[in-house]
Amino acid sequence: MTRLVLPVFVVLVGLIALDVAWGEAANSSGPSLVPWPKTLRPVQGALAITERSRLVVAEKTLAPLATVLSEEIFTVAGVRLATGDGKPGKGDIALVLDPSLKGERYTLTVADTAVVAGADYFAVATGTVTLLQAMKAVNGALSLPCLSVDDEPAYPYRGVLIDLARKYHSPAGIKQVIELCRLYKIRYLHVHISDDQLFMFPSTKFPQVGKGNWEFARFEPRSKPRIDPYTLEEMKDLERFSQARGVHIVPEMDLPGHSGRLVGDAPETFAFPGNGSTVNIASPRTLEAVAALLNEVMDVFRGTPYVHLGADEVGLGGLEKTPEYKEAQAKFGNIKSPHDLYCKFIVDIHDVVAKRGKKAIVWEEAWNAGGAYPLPKEALVMVWSQGRSPVEIVKSGYAVVNATWTPLYIVRDNKRSLDFLFNWDLPKFGREGSTDYTTLQDTQNLMGTQLCSWENSESIEIQSLRDRLALVGERAWNPKAGGTLAEFKARLAHTDAILEGLVHPITIQVQGERVRDENTFEEPLTITLVPKRKDLTTKYTLDNSLPNKTWKIYTGPINVDRTVHLRAGLFDGQDVQQGYLVGRWFRRVIVVKPNLPPGNP
Repeated sequence: MTRLVLPVFVVLVGLIALDVAWGEAANSSGPSLVPWPKTLRPVQGALAITERSRLVVAEKTLAPLATVLSEEIFTVAGVRLATGDGKPGKGDIALVLDPSLKGERYTLTVADTAVVAGADYFAVATGTVTLLQAMKAVNGALSLPCLSVDDEPAYPYRGVLIDLARKYHSPAGIKQVIELCRLYKIRYLHVHISDDQLFMFPSTKFPQVGKGNWEFARFEPRSKPRIDPYTLEEMKDLERFSQARGVHIVPEMDLPGHSGRLVGDAPETFAFPGNGSTVNIASPRTLEAVAALLNEVMDVFRGTPYVHLGADEVGLGGLEKTPEYKEAQAKFGNIKSPHDLYCKFIVDIHDVVAKRGKKAIVWEEAWNAGGAYPLPKEALVMVWSQGRSPVEIVKSGYAVVNATWTPLYIVRDNKRSLDFLFNWDLPKFGREGSTDYTTLQDTQNLMGTQLCSWENSESIEIQSLRDRLALVGERAWNPKAGGTLAEFKARLAHTDAILEGLVHPITIQVQGERVRDENTFEEPLTITLVPKRKDLTTKYTLDNSLPNKTWKIYTGPINVDRTVHLRAGLFDGQDVQQGYLVGRWFRRVIVVKPNLPPGNP
């Protein structure tokens, strides 16, 4: 297709811009954007967006993005824009590929036409998020403020992890998180798809793996009685959905530890005596099987540049007693300990990924700069506990991602507040249970950061992530955004309303006071469910289960005086779920007061 030629008025935008520019500081009045752009210059006037406006693509490869943006605008603002190609006219929105813009850099220009440009699909997708956030709807009229944005991220790796291998997440629940990622320019959704409890990838080479799945239920009831791996079509659909929105799914098959389902469901291939959670890294047969599994995963998740190999918390007890270990020592000559063989295994599976043109990510335990089998320098090291120093990892020539416990872990109610996160920056690496940081002075090899949601139910992912991921995303995109916490929260209120429109068909209203965090209460609460469609039936449960015959029809406010795990959804006359589910967790704590005379509890 012929490249779109921009009209002259786009070139003239800079000439009619106001004298004041919103640059790095995000505390000026103007559009409520999160993350705040690197450079934003306001221009007088506004562009009206009506049903006559079109979404025009310069290249057919951008057509899926135009469809996504059209649906988002309709969902949030109620205006349906037609999509097509050709030359844009007044009031249209144009999506353009511009090879002069490198990496993730994009431009957004709004005058008589709105033009989003970037070097590739993903850069343009990022620019359309800024456009979506900048839209204003007043009394049914939709418009864009005239402006010029030239923007790119400070850090390339901006991620969030969800734990599919402890708590079952429906494909629709994963899609909700993908939509959240898109809204805040989070490029990578890291999915933890295998562990001791659940193996969620549908292997055709090892179909028995996943038969013994059991959902981790330390915090709340299980979501359904039996958990099977996803189907291949569900996985491929998630890949299509995420790629269309400019988000890469980064799969993690945790190896060689945290592999209880592999060991338990296919012991003849993966097990060795005396160890129930680590695969037999000494066996060539096991390595061959692991390579086959990784290739199956990469056959589905083709878009991502990264594959996560795990490599954390590996127990090697019992390995030395196996004949395969002794054979490996004799064959390679430099295996002095099981740890040496672990390092060789990581190098071997790294090469499996590299042969497919992808980069490996590993947890920090795999860093082994001075050993017999050093981690290849191309690998990206994710620091989570500081069992290995990020300073030393960087000094030895490796790139790192900050995913440390403090403040980046969310494990149920073990999470940091928005106020705490506001005073954090990417070079500060924390530890579990501590507010002492190791600050990385040399940030040349600091690639970015990742928020990690471990062991959490699908029903509370949006609740836990929505504001925290927005702030972490801004810290990674534009550390110089500036402004106060109050000003950030004001911008967040606008973008959060967009998120609510995109992912929640029912609004959850809560009356009553919360203590310590957003889900903990002492005195009873009243929960009201407000559906966005009146032609459907609202149903709910308080036991965390996915839709089943025990769900109740909502007839009025729910009084809550105990810990509950709320899920709710909309259903048609045939009892078929329509749209996403909503969910919240409300935890009751008992106030202990002293008796007055003796002072005892």
